[in-house]
Amino acid sequence: MSISQSKVLSRTFEDQFGRTIKADLISHTGISSNEIKISKDGKHLNVKISLFSEKDQKFIRNWMKETPPTIDYVFRIEATLKQLGSFKNKSSSIYSSTSRSKTKTNAYEIKLTNLTRQTVKDLRLEYRVVKEGRSGRFEFQRGRKEISDPMRYNQDIVLTTTKSELDSYRSSYSSYSYKEVVLGILVRVFDKQGNLVADWRSSNTKIAKTSWEEVDHYFATRRTSSFRNRDR
Repeated sequence: MSISQSKVLSRTFEDQFGRTIKADLISHTGISSNEIKISKDGKHLNVKISLFSEKDQKFIRNWMKETPPTIDYVFRIEATLKQLGSFKNKSSSIYSSTSRSKTKTNAYEIKLTNLTRQTVKDLRLEYRVVKEGRSGRFEFQRGRKEISDPMRYNQDIVLTTTKSELDSYRSSYSSYSYKEVVLGILVRVFDKQGNLVADWRSSNTKIAKTSWEEVDHYFATRRTSSFRNRDR
């Protein structure tokens, strides 16, 4: 995903042989790059800076210093659900000796690998864990991690989500039972300016149509409900 803040600059350039072309400077990938992207006759072309005259090479280098680079962000995202522990719940019910109630604690480990062809930094990773609750309805857990340190090409970082609890219950005296299940996780990565640079989700088909807007609406509804109860 390419993110650019470059300003298009139109100019008549001269090459090493004195020939002139009118083109727009579009973007570059970093001050040390030997190529730039130009637009000529409506087409975007990657051109070596060394093809221009010495005067225009100097002009282009100055433009690169004043113009933020375009970063073609590429990440590999993997998420593994880790079980942290489990325990049986105590009950005061007379049926507690035969009915089963259990709680499992788990968290996701998110592995983010930088496949961008340059070092990146000042990123923000946000996640939404999707869980199927007792009633069969979706429930969500959210969080964020700041990644301020530089990440070199092919370097990875492992982040752990906030732990969550999954309850299960089976009655020996009726058909009543439930089991909370984690269905998957949604992950997004943003750059320093807040631009979305990576969007990933687990492959579980049950959450294929779950949108970030739906999840955020869930939290907004809960917050509104909390405020109403507080005012009573």
